[in-house]
Amino acid sequence: MNKRLRLILVMAGMLTASTGQVLAAPSATEAKITLPPEQARFKPGPGMETAARNCMICHSVDYIYMQPPLTREQWHAEVVKMKKVFGAPIPDNEVDTVVDYLMSQNGKK
Repeated sequence: MNKRLRLILVMAGMLTASTGQVLAAPSATEAKITLPPEQARFKPGPGMETAARNCMICHSVDYIYMQPPLTREQWHAEVVKMKKVFGAPIPDNEVDTVVDYLMSQNGKK
C-alpha cells in the first residue's frame, strides 16, 4: 500500500473514531453530456485542408475564429505551442502552411 493511501485510511479512521460515524464512500454516477454539432467551417483558402487536418484534432473551428487577430509571429508561436506544449501532431513541414492559413483568416498585419 502506498504512503498516500495509507495516510488517507489512517485519517479516515481517526475521523470515524472521533465522530463515532462511519464515513461512506462517495457514490460514482456516470455523467453524460451531448455537445451540439460543429457548425463552423474553415473558410476556403490556401492551406485550408492542412489547417483543418492539424487543428481540428484538438479543438473546434470556432476556437480559431474566436481569437483576436494575431501577427505572423504570434500565430507561429501559437502553432508551436499547440505542437510542443499540448502535443498536437503537426509535422514540422506543415507548421508554416498552418500559420499562413491562419494569417489569411485572422491575421493582424
